[in-house]
Amino acid sequence: MPSDHSATEHWSNSKPFSEEDNPWKLALEGSGLGVWDYNMATGEQSFSARWQEILGYEVGEVKPNFEAFVRLVHPDDVALMQQTFRNYLDGKTPVYTLDMRMRHKDGSWRWIVTRGMVVQRDPEGQPLRIIGTHTDITDRKAVEAELLKRSNLLRDTLSSISQGIFVFNGQMQLSSFNARACELLNLDAEFLSTQPTLKEMNQRQMDRGDFGPRLELVDDHARSYVASGGEAPLPSQYLRVTTQGRTLEVKSQLLPDGGMVRTFTDVSDYVQAKSDRLRLDKLLASMQSLAQVGGWEVDLVADHVYWTEGVYRIFETSAQEYTPTTAMGTVERFFLPESVALLRESYYGDKQSHDLELQAITTKGRRIWLHSVGTSKKVEGKLVLRTSVIQNITEAKVAQAALLDTENRWKLALESTGDGVWDWHISTGIEYFSKRLIEMYGFVEGELGNTAEELDRRTHPDDLEQMELDREAHFSGQAPTYHNEHRVLCKDGTWKWVLSRGMVISRDADGRPLRMIGTHTDITERKNAEALIRQQAFFDTLTGLPNRRMLRYRLEQEIKRCRRDGLQLAILFIDLDHFKEVNDTLGHDSGDQLLVEAATRLKHCVRDSDTVARMGGDEFTIILTDISNTNHLEPLLQKILRSMDALFQIGDEQVFVSASIGITMYPLDATEIEDLLKNADQALYVAKGEGRNRFSFFTPALQEAAQTRVRLASDLRTALNDGQFRVLYQPIIELGTGVIRKAEALIRWQHPKRGMVSPAAFIPIAESSGLIVDIGDWVFQQAAAQVQKWRHTLHPDFQISVNRSPVQFRHVDTGQAPWGMQMQAMGLPGEALVVEITEGLLLDTSEVVGEQLLAFGDAGIKVSLDDFGTGYSSLAYLQKFDIDYIKIDQSFVRHLIPDSTDLALCKAIIVMAHALGMKVIAEGVETEQQRQLLLEAGCDYGQGYLFARPVSPDELETLVKIM
Repeated sequence: MPSDHSATEHWSNSKPFSEEDNPWKLALEGSGLGVWDYNMATGEQSFSARWQEILGYEVGEVKPNFEAFVRLVHPDDVALMQQTFRNYLDGKTPVYTLDMRMRHKDGSWRWIVTRGMVVQRDPEGQPLRIIGTHTDITDRKAVEAELLKRSNLLRDTLSSISQGIFVFNGQMQLSSFNARACELLNLDAEFLSTQPTLKEMNQRQMDRGDFGPRLELVDDHARSYVASGGEAPLPSQYLRVTTQGRTLEVKSQLLPDGGMVRTFTDVSDYVQAKSDRLRLDKLLASMQSLAQVGGWEVDLVADHVYWTEGVYRIFETSAQEYTPTTAMGTVERFFLPESVALLRESYYGDKQSHDLELQAITTKGRRIWLHSVGTSKKVEGKLVLRTSVIQNITEAKVAQAALLDTENRWKLALESTGDGVWDWHISTGIEYFSKRLIEMYGFVEGELGNTAEELDRRTHPDDLEQMELDREAHFSGQAPTYHNEHRVLCKDGTWKWVLSRGMVISRDADGRPLRMIGTHTDITERKNAEALIRQQAFFDTLTGLPNRRMLRYRLEQEIKRCRRDGLQLAILFIDLDHFKEVNDTLGHDSGDQLLVEAATRLKHCVRDSDTVARMGGDEFTIILTDISNTNHLEPLLQKILRSMDALFQIGDEQVFVSASIGITMYPLDATEIEDLLKNADQALYVAKGEGRNRFSFFTPALQEAAQTRVRLASDLRTALNDGQFRVLYQPIIELGTGVIRKAEALIRWQHPKRGMVSPAAFIPIAESSGLIVDIGDWVFQQAAAQVQKWRHTLHPDFQISVNRSPVQFRHVDTGQAPWGMQMQAMGLPGEALVVEITEGLLLDTSEVVGEQLLAFGDAGIKVSLDDFGTGYSSLAYLQKFDIDYIKIDQSFVRHLIPDSTDLALCKAIIVMAHALGMKVIAEGVETEQQRQLLLEAGCDYGQGYLFARPVSPDELETLVKIM
């Protein structure tokens, strides 16, 4: 670029040009830059067409003055722009350049780099005219922001973890570290920033005495490594003690590029705790051997019992007050019958030790729980001595029972679907009510007394008898839980239906209930609905289908469910075409028979969870629930049309009618019932107007898409026989050598009217219609013939991959011989073909899929797992089936750059695949950098536009020969 002075002379002395012919402007415009021209004397500022285009304006929309320009600059950038401009004019900076934001016509902000220079001055040297350029750098700024975000995230991660981290490159130079490493090792960040080698760092620590005079501060097995400066064999883990007395755990991991990651963890507290724990364990063992809770010894030969002082304390007596008698006599004196039976069984069993929980009664009548552990000594098979240690665990048992009581209460409350909770202490008559239960009946806390009679008095007289019967059934054990529906009088005088459910959680020794917990659930709306059902008929008397009222009720419930669960549903209005003619010619009785048969056919077309209703006359309505994809509607709609189009046998008469269908979607088209019904009716009107015996979607966009798919499906049925398909081949490159020994067969549809139709558009249609089976077999046959040729002309080991749809796996009765048999008949070995499958197929639990995969393996046909990483397969499935190749999905390759998450994922997939004996193919390789990163990561093969697009057989042969 010329200097300011020389540029000024050039512009001042150059021959004038018109605005359109100015060669400088034309050159800059041709390079994609926007040009501005500021006349400082007049204040006029002109902008080129490209300048205005960058900001979304047409030529002439921006006023040609400096003020109009400033109004487009971001408010936060105006001051900086003015200061930068002034610095340039004052000679403080050699050039005028600045990154700033300017408002686009659509209201967004675009990042612009503006550059300019003075091209004309007055005799005193004052600037008169400045010309400059604008370049749109918005995309660059976005990339810079993303890089900064990732850099900050990595920096924050390293700075926030408790471990010190060193990362060394392949030359064992320090390439990265965090502040925690400096802190733990007492090393200056300034020194580490010079990227010293591992040996230099080791020597500095050695010189400071960090490892001790004789390396005694380092674990024995790591001393030779430390002494060698890192040249001896690397221990993966060792401990070292700092000069400050802290214990560090050092872990090292070598990297594929020859580098290393080393972490330092302060484990001082853990080491100290471990030491303390060992010391306490010894102390506890000594204490337990010296001070037992209570000792009980039985001499079976003398039939005599000996107690320590602790046992007397447990039974609230003393040696003066009680003397143990015989073995069983002493047991029967204090222990409950159930515990006596346990002890007796333990005496005569074969075990030499026992561990029992027993119930006993002290001399003061207090019931206690005891834990008894001990051993038995036998001589010649006869028990002669029994030693036990007993511990009073009554408090623990009480606490355990209280905890169980609490858990039962809250478990019932949480698991119950009711809203209000009650807790009835039956023996005292006190009953506690939750806040929600009180509010349910219109009261506030304090207005209802805490007694069972409080709500019993408010129970409807007609419901009291059944409520008492249900209660008693539970109290007596006839019913496992209490369950009753009754009405309760609210504060405002209205009656509310509630479902009361409960359970006795404690009983006395005689089995009488002591405490009961339960819930009240408001079921008023349900009861009102049931009352309405009883009052009015909800079904059509002729067909037995739900009538208009029932349809509306079910639609309300389904919409609530859809709103809650984020689902969608479809409403179909169906009108029988030409039904009036049947009524007029054959009579109403025949018409009624036709309606009954039509109703039956419609019910057979849908699921049990869907609703088929008769609106009146020859009009029917269907509610289709749980619609995940509107594409799935079309097969059902066609099924309904075919069902109605079939012959109706009415007595001796054969009748033909058809149906017109209008469809609307919730919530896509509307969210209110009235609007949905109106939409379906309008769609039905369109269907009948277009010739009947068809369906029409309410939404124009959906209708257009559906009609397009129907037409494609229709055209697809003749495409194979008409020779409209062709197979292209995309080479698969061996990354290590660059040779081509593999290719993937890819189908293309050359439609006679639509031109080339994308596989993404017609493959789903082919799968849903079942046509994919014949199409897939045709592709296989083309590929088999082609690979047979190429194995003779290109290379004897050439291999072609063919995609096989999950639909093909499920359709085994196609009339065609299995692929393995066809290849055998052609004289082709199985390894000439690779079958590509998707991850989702591995999740198919049907036997037919597994059998076909095994059959491929038996035939020598290889199996490749396509789009790996985008589905739900797991290692278990990879091990279950014999997979030979894994294809990394292009979504992982597309943004592959050094140190990226995608690169880490690719490396992990490659390592895993190789460990399982599989080869790896990377899809979507488009740049040399991606190829190099994949090669360095150990990837076996690559496929993508970097090497070649899908080409014809002749073009692929040329590629193989030149590569």
